[in-house]
Amino acid sequence: MFIRELVLIALIVSGGVGASQIPQFVQEYEQRLGGASDEANRQLAEYDNVARQAGMVLSTYIALLKSNSDQRVIATGETISKLQSRAQGLRRQRQDLSRSARLLKPLVLARLYDHDLLTATWAQFRLNLLLDPIFGILGLILGWLIHMLLWAGLGAIFAPPRRRRY
Repeated sequence: MFIRELVLIALIVSGGVGASQIPQFVQEYEQRLGGASDEANRQLAEYDNVARQAGMVLSTYIALLKSNSDQRVIATGETISKLQSRAQGLRRQRQDLSRSARLLKPLVLARLYDHDLLTATWAQFRLNLLLDPIFGILGLILGWLIHMLLWAGLGAIFAPPRRRRY
């Protein structure tokens, strides 16, 4: 029984501490998302100014670049088009995260994220000892559930066979 209680304690503590890190990670992702979104919009605004100086809207300017015979000019049009799509995607993520409830933000992030931003956030993320009470409790419950499932599975595998009574 000692091992069982030790595993229970380890899983509950790990779950509590681990889950309480989630809000900090989401916050750091949101900060990166805001910076990336602002930068993409700033770059788009520069291209929009170039288009306006040429007497066009940005979409017409992009179409003009893409229809050019010079591959370098076409590539520039494609780059601006990709930047426009990225800026829209980042804006949508930012809105979805800002509108979602605190407990739902991790789910929103898991559903809709920018791979490069998520990777960069994870690379810079450092565990800390700040414990978020709500996520800590959720982690405790998750750790307890994992413990119960683990021991139920082990019990089913290693339990001695039951004898039938006649």
